[in-house]
Amino acid sequence: MNRNFLIFGLILLVFGMIAVDSALSSGPASWAVSQVKFWGTPISNFVFWIGLAHAGTFFSAILLVLGARFQHRVALLAEFSTLAALVVAGTFPLLHLGIPLRFYEMIPLPTGNLRTIFANVESPLVWDFMAIFAYVTASTLYLSLHLFKTKYPQLEKFRRPAAWILFPLVLWVHTIVSLDFAVTFVPEWRGAYFPLYFIFGALFSGIALVQLLLEILKRRVRRVESLLLTFSWAMLAFWIWEAIFKNVWHPEILTFGFLIPQALWISKLREHSAVRALVSLSVLVSLLWERIVLVQSTPADWTFVDIGFLAFGVGAFSVAFALLRIFSGKFFPKALEEEMVRNEAERSSAFAWRPFLISISAGIFCALLFATGFIRGAPEFLLVRIVPLLLPVAALVAILFLAFFSVAEICGKKAAFAGMFGILFFASACFWGAYRGAETEYDEEFRQVKNETFALRSGGEAEALWNARCAACHGQDGNWNRKFVREYYPLPQKLSTARLDSLGKDSLANVILNGRNYMQPFRGRISESDAEMLVRHLQKLAKAKEGKNP
Repeated sequence: MNRNFLIFGLILLVFGMIAVDSALSSGPASWAVSQVKFWGTPISNFVFWIGLAHAGTFFSAILLVLGARFQHRVALLAEFSTLAALVVAGTFPLLHLGIPLRFYEMIPLPTGNLRTIFANVESPLVWDFMAIFAYVTASTLYLSLHLFKTKYPQLEKFRRPAAWILFPLVLWVHTIVSLDFAVTFVPEWRGAYFPLYFIFGALFSGIALVQLLLEILKRRVRRVESLLLTFSWAMLAFWIWEAIFKNVWHPEILTFGFLIPQALWISKLREHSAVRALVSLSVLVSLLWERIVLVQSTPADWTFVDIGFLAFGVGAFSVAFALLRIFSGKFFPKALEEEMVRNEAERSSAFAWRPFLISISAGIFCALLFATGFIRGAPEFLLVRIVPLLLPVAALVAILFLAFFSVAEICGKKAAFAGMFGILFFASACFWGAYRGAETEYDEEFRQVKNETFALRSGGEAEALWNARCAACHGQDGNWNRKFVREYYPLPQKLSTARLDSLGKDSLANVILNGRNYMQPFRGRISESDAEMLVRHLQKLAKAKEGKNP
């Protein structure tokens, strides 16, 4: 079965990588995007896959904390799906960012970089980065505890403390995702119920994913089927609320997400594996479509890139899931065997209270230190805007401290300290090298733009280049995408012919090629002739905006 997963995933991944390459080459103009809300299919896919990642934490950590007896039968399977889904989810914000190699600028270091530029902690992009990073780290260490406890039983006492750290973190992650929408200018994305709506939707999709994987692996856990039914009714309440108070109604989502799952009430249908698999797939399709229409409330023309994103997601997930199972089967065979037997040891195991309390205290202290650093270094940031980052920072530090105690339990304190200092040294070197603010190197040498006349090029070519390189921030009409720009950058100056004339053609071309303030340089990616063409197109947009004949 693992081999089939791997082959299936690789086939989809080939097409998906072609789409990703096209997206990175052509920019946001290559996928379906709303010029009013700006967000397109990358954000829809991100929200969908980050929701699927909740499956592992729910079935393994949350149900372990709550003492559910059946959770051990699906815990490892769900943890694999969590890591695989997180790998997929993390790629889509990078595509949305436009310049993936600059991802390090989303790291909110309180000291800023050598250019004294602080990451905008008011940006949902920064919130997402920290939340996902903390979630990936905590989930990886939690899975490691699950696997290594089969060889070192004394690690069992650290699983519940790790689960208690993951419990609030997983709820906070999707709360932050909901805030991505709620802090925008879009009225239908505002509402105090949004965090709960997103959390329940994430758990619903995660349960459906685990149910589908169980059917593919020819296993059955009736409690998962019951949970699927329960959450379908919970989601119905949210969908009715939106229909009544926001006039948002999608019958296809109701059909696939609620009506079809009710087939599980019929015992004769419920006994068929194919029916259970189709119900799970129906839920996944409905929740994917829900994310799409949430981001793109008005119909958008899809391209092969949008379809490729779907293929990339499913393919990358299948490959990562298969590789995790193959790796565990080879090095930790007992972990897979534990899924098939009742494990009472974890229910009666000791709780590592002292390491847990020390880890939590260290996490809280570092979160407060983080907030203090930002307040002192960048007082213009309001404290309330830093709050979304504090829990991920605290959870990240706490889970790392708990990992230290776990390693010390097996290898001794000296080995744990050596490993900790090695990791800190490596991380510090990476931060210094990537975040110091040095100029980006390009293959093409920069040359000063002279005051000379370039060959005229077609307006269609200028518009295509503008849409690919500039429209993400400045908008197709030159009036900038207010929503996107407010996410990550200070507001630019308004477009006007008077301002453009005062700056001059050469100065504007220099800004495009060499960058200025928060605008990244484009030299090496476009030619001087391209820069001149973009300036002419910008002047044309300014005249059109002011009602003049362009």
